[in-house]
Amino acid sequence: MGKIFKSVADAALRSVEGEVCQQCERREVPAYRYSGEIIDPRKAADTLLAQEEPEVHYLCAECIHGGNVRRTDTWAVEHTVQRLAQDPQKAWREFHQLPDAPLFLQGRLDWPLCCDTWCEFIACPASLQELLAVQQTHQYWENGPGAKPRDFRASGPPESLREISLFACASCARHYYTDQYS
Repeated sequence: MGKIFKSVADAALRSVEGEVCQQCERREVPAYRYSGEIIDPRKAADTLLAQEEPEVHYLCAECIHGGNVRRTDTWAVEHTVQRLAQDPQKAWREFHQLPDAPLFLQGRLDWPLCCDTWCEFIACPASLQELLAVQQTHQYWENGPGAKPRDFRASGPPESLREISLFACASCARHYYTDQYS
């Protein structure tokens, strides 16, 4: 489990060089990709800007955890929460604390939910051999478990290994992977 974000392993977390948190505007802290908006503009460093343009793309970890931002792509996981969350309020609360990691090439967040919590993003495979092993040991996830994955052994590797994201449930032994076609 990550120390900075519960659902992202610290080793898999990447800040964005040269970006500043769009809520607190501190330059000395790492900023992470985030698809969301500021809830209460009065709590932002630039209140007027937050009122006029509440949309944010880069936030520090403290602001993501602070409760004054929410993700704007709830539509992407609505079906997952409805089908799999035992405690939907908890799932939504935790959802708003997910940074945009891993890279979702299609622009559509598809994050595995298991044991009533969002799984931890742990890495992308480093090689085709690792990817082929992952297909044997991890459950494929596309809007939920059970969809038929691409056969990389037969069709070859994806354009980029960053298309594949590996996840682990913090409560049980399940591991998942997603495939974001480029």
